[in-house]
Amino acid sequence: MTAKLNGRWGPYEPKTPGDKAKARKQAGERRQSQAQARDFLDKHKSCANGCGRPVAFYDDSPVLSLKYGGCCSDECQRALDAKASSPAAPVKVARIYMRVSTDAQDLARQEAIATSARAAGFYVAGIYREKASGARADRVELLRMIDDLQPGEAVVAEKIDRISRLPLEDAEKLVASIRAKGARLAVPGIIDLGELAASAQGMARIVLESVQDMLLKLALQMAHDDYEDRRERQRQGIELAKAAGRYAGRTPDTAMHERIAALRAGGNSIAETAKLAGCSQSQVKRVCALLRAEAGDKKELARA
Repeated sequence: MTAKLNGRWGPYEPKTPGDKAKARKQAGERRQSQAQARDFLDKHKSCANGCGRPVAFYDDSPVLSLKYGGCCSDECQRALDAKASSPAAPVKVARIYMRVSTDAQDLARQEAIATSARAAGFYVAGIYREKASGARADRVELLRMIDDLQPGEAVVAEKIDRISRLPLEDAEKLVASIRAKGARLAVPGIIDLGELAASAQGMARIVLESVQDMLLKLALQMAHDDYEDRRERQRQGIELAKAAGRYAGRTPDTAMHERIAALRAGGNSIAETAKLAGCSQSQVKRVCALLRAEAGDKKELARA
């Protein structure tokens, strides 16, 4: 058995029960101290600044003592202190909105937005996919995204017309509902002056905010004008096709009609049916009216 006598460890043969207990206690404390030293060395194998060099210890200290606060040199210690004192960059959070107008269209092209947002340093908190007209304000996924928004987040879309093709007044209300949640738009084609305006003061801030609003209004108006131009060209094409006897009308989506009919027959409300079927509430209403009309025609034929 070993024991600590006069400050030094050496062989010792205790004679009395009291000496044996004291020797066992000292041996236990020594093992504990050695285990703590091993854990300390394991924890501090390499420089805390991440340079890969070994940690420096005081050579003349009776116990293990870090020389540069867990670093290998005074230079690394200063660099580590500078990192600790600098404020951490805020996390940029984005919610991505993807939209096409009809069920026949594909959202695959817009999926790259999520990859681009992450590459730009955003954490993507949610992706909202929708097949509905941009000229409607009651889009289910759009409203869900706005409800989920938190202060400081960004709404990311492929283009501003994915967010809105509404008339300017209604589009501005939609944007205002996004801003009311403390969020902002991050859409290609619209210069974001928000950070510059936030850091500016006085007249400079007023000018930057005014320019930002003007650019946004211009983009929203152009999106609506493009929608109206498309509708006008479509109307003219239909009239020409009718005049030539080539217009057969839109092919009905019988599968969607059957799905809506089954959901309504199951007791679901119009809103629930739209959500479950993946369409707008107005489409549910149109299909229900069409089905009622068809049912009425069948009854008339049966009575005849």
